[in-house]
Amino acid sequence: MAAIVETYFMNSLPLSLRTAAQDLYVKENLDSIVEFRLKKLADKYSHAFSLTEDQWEILLNALILTKLSQITLGSHLSKESIIQLRFLVKLALGMQDSSDSEIESYLQENAKNFASWYANLLRCSK
Repeated sequence: MAAIVETYFMNSLPLSLRTAAQDLYVKENLDSIVEFRLKKLADKYSHAFSLTEDQWEILLNALILTKLSQITLGSHLSKESIIQLRFLVKLALGMQDSSDSEIESYLQENAKNFASWYANLLRCSK
C-alpha cells in the first residue's frame, strides 16, 4: 500500500521558502535533510537560496515531517529506529517537551494524515 504523503507542512510554508523546499524535497533524502537540520546545511543550498538560519530551520522541519510521512511503519523497524523517528517528530514540530497526547492533539487539528502516521508510530513503540 502506498504511503499517504502529508502535505500540510509544505503547504504551510511561506511562499518565499517554497522554491528552496521543493528543490531539496526532490533532490535530497531524509538522512541528508536531517543532517542539514542537525549539523550544517550544504553550501550549494546556502549559496543558491538567500535565507536566514531561522528560515532554513522552518523549511527543513517541514521537509523532515513531509519525508517522515512517507515511511512505512511496522515490525521491520528496530526499537532504535522508532526512538529516532519519535525524536525527529518532536524536533521538527518544535515540541520536544510535549507529551505524546499533546502532539497527537496538535496533529489531529492540523495534519490529519500525519496524525494517523504518528498514532501508528506510537503503537509500534509499545
